[in-house]
Amino acid sequence: MNYSEDEIKYFDNVMDVVENQSIHIDENIILDILQMKYRWPKGHVETINMCSMVSDDYFDHRGYLCFEQWKHLYDQGFTSHLNNIMDIHVDLRNMNRRLLDVRGSETMGNLYISKGTTEKRPSFFPHSHDYHVAVKTIYGKSKWMIGKEIVDVEPGTSLFIGAGTTHAVIESKEPRLSLSMNISG
Repeated sequence: MNYSEDEIKYFDNVMDVVENQSIHIDENIILDILQMKYRWPKGHVETINMCSMVSDDYFDHRGYLCFEQWKHLYDQGFTSHLNNIMDIHVDLRNMNRRLLDVRGSETMGNLYISKGTTEKRPSFFPHSHDYHVAVKTIYGKSKWMIGKEIVDVEPGTSLFIGAGTTHAVIESKEPRLSLSMNISG
């Protein structure tokens, strides 16, 4: 896709923030944050099942996360995504503030977390969005399909995925946490 000089400058500025913001979140921090029951209403934690659909069968009758039920699926190797998370840790709040200066609006971000798997789905089936996405791997190695390329992704790697580009995590054998942000809206 051909982008204007202004669009390229904007994407470069966004990716500069993404690449240069340190994020010091590990599995223990995420597991602790997920135990804040009233922070996680239904629709904010979803597990990617074997059919590449989301499951959220671990919420109580009031609509709040039952951590132990969710953790059972996590321990089995299912990948989960945590929606709208730019407020849950100081490093994410700092990134959101820096992106606000570049974008002029709040950034919608999701975390994808997995214990790693060779048997479960590491991600959704290949898909695309009608918006641009910035991804930052916080920990864990994975293999991505982006367009027609296969990319090995290391911790700290940042990716720009243009609107309409087909992508998916195709391999994630070790524990992984990555941040995915809509940088169009």
